[in-house]
Amino acid sequence: MIASSQLPKRNPASGPIERTATIHLTPREEQVLYYCALAKTSWEIGTILGCKASTVNYHIGNILRKFAVCSRVAAVIKALRYGLLKLQ
Repeated sequence: MIASSQLPKRNPASGPIERTATIHLTPREEQVLYYCALAKTSWEIGTILGCKASTVNYHIGNILRKFAVCSRVAAVIKALRYGLLKLQ
């Protein structure tokens, strides 16, 4: 067990601690994420981009891993917060 004197100190008024790690998406992952934000299915995204739905799901898996989230919706929200996704 860690003694309380060894725990990192944080000023409660400063808000939650945010990570400054950069998230890098490939151009294709950016396209897939954009269409996820438009509520497109994997099949629809595959049709638009000219690839199979399984390929789209592969890219979505990479996006979820990079953002450390469990759903497309959470990935879109995080991308909007970080300024990585701009809806026109």
